[in-house]
Amino acid sequence: MDNEFNDIALKILVTGGGTGGHLFPAIALVQELKTRQEEIGKIEFLFIGTRRGIESRILQNSGYDFKPIWIRGFQRGLTFRDIGVNLLFPVRLVVSLLQSYFILKRFQPDIAIGTGGYTAGPPLRVASWMKIPIFIHEQNVYPGATTQMLSKHARRIYVSFEETVNRLEGARYFGTPLRRTLKKVPKDQAIRFFELQLNKRTLLIFGGSQGSRAINRHWAEHISDYLEANDFQIIWQTGQSDYEEMKSEFGHLQPVYITPFIHEMGIAYSAADIIVSRAGALTLAELCLYGKPSILIPLPTAAGNHQEMNARNLESAGASVVVLQCDLNTTKLGDQLKTILQDAEKLNQMAKNALSLARPDSAKLIIDDILDYVEHSL
Repeated sequence: MDNEFNDIALKILVTGGGTGGHLFPAIALVQELKTRQEEIGKIEFLFIGTRRGIESRILQNSGYDFKPIWIRGFQRGLTFRDIGVNLLFPVRLVVSLLQSYFILKRFQPDIAIGTGGYTAGPPLRVASWMKIPIFIHEQNVYPGATTQMLSKHARRIYVSFEETVNRLEGARYFGTPLRRTLKKVPKDQAIRFFELQLNKRTLLIFGGSQGSRAINRHWAEHISDYLEANDFQIIWQTGQSDYEEMKSEFGHLQPVYITPFIHEMGIAYSAADIIVSRAGALTLAELCLYGKPSILIPLPTAAGNHQEMNARNLESAGASVVVLQCDLNTTKLGDQLKTILQDAEKLNQMAKNALSLARPDSAKLIIDDILDYVEHSL
């Protein structure tokens, strides 16, 4: 990059959250940008999110400047609570647009980066009205509603899956940006971190950053059967809401490590031989980075059924096996798990297939492209 770029202070608005799948790619891009400050000068960041989403806790604890807006996602259930939330959506949207306007007016960003989810909608829409260049990263195979609505206003659209390029005009396939804190560690060291045994296969179970009630219920009902049928040990991330119950019922089991949230996911991936999880795009990118075989249980209520689409992409590459949530009341998950663990060649081939899909340079590619635009257009 030319020297003319030095000492120029860039102000960057970053938005995307609700779940870790939208938040952590945003953090990964910010981490990459921070490595460029000697090259391009001081950079100021401001995150916009919600108080309800995971971002309010993660960002404030990490020292990032954070401003909340009132938006909430559209609920797909039919309970009175869901209907009430949806009836309030137009009001929340208007208020969030106004909040975003005043935040942007005060911060005066040079560019805005969004990583999807309902949180990103109002700030990016306002940024486009204010002629602030916006950049979007879409994690899922099938673009979410926010990306679809804003794509025509974006200077660049980056996607995690090659297939998505056909769904978004002008999209660039650069993969999913992953946090720099994700490090591979020696397996024996990772196993000791979780106080488990070195001579056993290790299964990692998790349902995303917030946990999965359906996955937790399945394991709560069948964990004794699994442990009798398989010689493995378990790292089980339950999520906060189910943790106390699961810990009370199963915390005494020696081959099971139960935790509400895993902060050191790199250590957990390094310890695991196989993973049973949801199929969020961020999770899949991490599975590929670590080259981990997996059994994926897509969230059936995900918008546009995007988790199953994500999962089928890995299954078609031979890196994963998909078990639908509706099949958890059958023996399918247990049968697949036993088959894979008893076939070392299959386990190794799935690991190689997963690793072949990894894009470890995703954050670098995206930031290189954004800064190239900034250098030649601002």
